[in-house]
Amino acid sequence: MSVINSANNFSRERKKIRKSTVGSTGNQKGVFFIELCFVLTMLSVIIFLTIDIVVKQSVKGKLDRLSYSLVSVLRERSQLFDGDETMTYDEATKSLALIQNSLRSTLATYEDSRLGLLIEQQRFDANKNEISQNINEHIFAMGSYPCNNTTPLSELIDLSPVTQFDNKLTLYQVTLCYETENLFGRLFGGELVFVRSTALSFGR
Repeated sequence: MSVINSANNFSRERKKIRKSTVGSTGNQKGVFFIELCFVLTMLSVIIFLTIDIVVKQSVKGKLDRLSYSLVSVLRERSQLFDGDETMTYDEATKSLALIQNSLRSTLATYEDSRLGLLIEQQRFDANKNEISQNINEHIFAMGSYPCNNTTPLSELIDLSPVTQFDNKLTLYQVTLCYETENLFGRLFGGELVFVRSTALSFGR
């Protein structure tokens, strides 16, 4: 009789263990599914962030090359502008058109409304004192997108070298801004952000 009771008790214990194991397995599957969703979400965020950075770096590289090329052209006053130190609005307009044409051919998603150009010129008098900058004479803000530099050229006058004739060379600074699509920000309700490039040189 005791043997039968023991067998019955053992059978009941096995059923309890089996139910407990089944419930534990179900809980483990639920935890695994939650962890998997979390990992996939984080992976998607990382992918969007990486793509966003790559896109912005690509645009930044293009702007860097264009800003350096443009400031190199503007500083060649003696060879390209008959030695005339005075910049004109027509020069600034042609500079903007040059940048626009270049970006149209190299940037698939290019739009004129997203481009901004700031050209600055800092001249000096015979006593090596800076000449006051005037809008549309020494400073030209071009393009549809408002573009500002991090440091105005008027604060960089110490970078101008002094020639053997004891004159300070004219400084030129070109700043390009382009509003790019913010893929990462769009995922979290962000807005478009701009990429900026600045190049500085002195006239010759």
